[in-house]
Amino acid sequence: MTRIRILIHEFATFYGLKGGHPVLVREHSAMTSYDLDRLLDRSFGSSWLKVGSCNTVLIEGEDRIIVDPGAPEVGLQQVLNERLKELKLTPSDIDLVVNTHLHANHAGSNFLFRGKKLMVHEKELQSSDLLHSWPEFFEACVKTLKIQPISGDTKVSEDVSIVTTPGHTAGSISVVVRTPTGSTVIAGDAVSSADEYRKRKSPGSAEDKQAYLSSLERIRSLNPRTIIPGHDIAFSTSAAILDDL
Repeated sequence: MTRIRILIHEFATFYGLKGGHPVLVREHSAMTSYDLDRLLDRSFGSSWLKVGSCNTVLIEGEDRIIVDPGAPEVGLQQVLNERLKELKLTPSDIDLVVNTHLHANHAGSNFLFRGKKLMVHEKELQSSDLLHSWPEFFEACVKTLKIQPISGDTKVSEDVSIVTTPGHTAGSISVVVRTPTGSTVIAGDAVSSADEYRKRKSPGSAEDKQAYLSSLERIRSLNPRTIIPGHDIAFSTSAAILDDL
């Protein structure tokens, strides 16, 4: 039986800077990511930053698969290693890493799994902003793994498949896991939050808003029981929040 577990739940803190001094910005629960970005832009211009990481997910079935190991500090501070130890696992027990896209807060701890297979869309390898702005990131967190680029929907195992869900980035993908209680979609930033999924809204962070909305509809068409977004708690499509992941 295939099991899904959120290893590290997403977290984020926002800071603006005035005269070099950090100002902690509290995110209001009623504020969308787009509204928050606009507020930060108006208040601090380009002098603000987000410190945090995405949902990091472990799939255990025919193989052990890590989806989005998370931001660099998750690996550098040994947080992910310690979480694996709690489950009596080490990075060597992982068979495959999947990156839903190659932003650093999703792929920055790939380096823990040097030598393991990495599945990522080929467009991420060709056009990610980090390829040009931070080439060292690619050297440490992408090229140290055995890259298995994909170009379309891909079956990973009997219960696990990858579907293309562009919009947040050109090469964004989602992982679909079939379980006895229904399917789960590990969506990365193809679903930013439960609110945006339910209201069919595109966040300000989407590179292609129309493609993002089309990908939302594609995920809906899969009739998942559960969705794990990149930066929100896991939710049921029947609106009940899940506590067992």
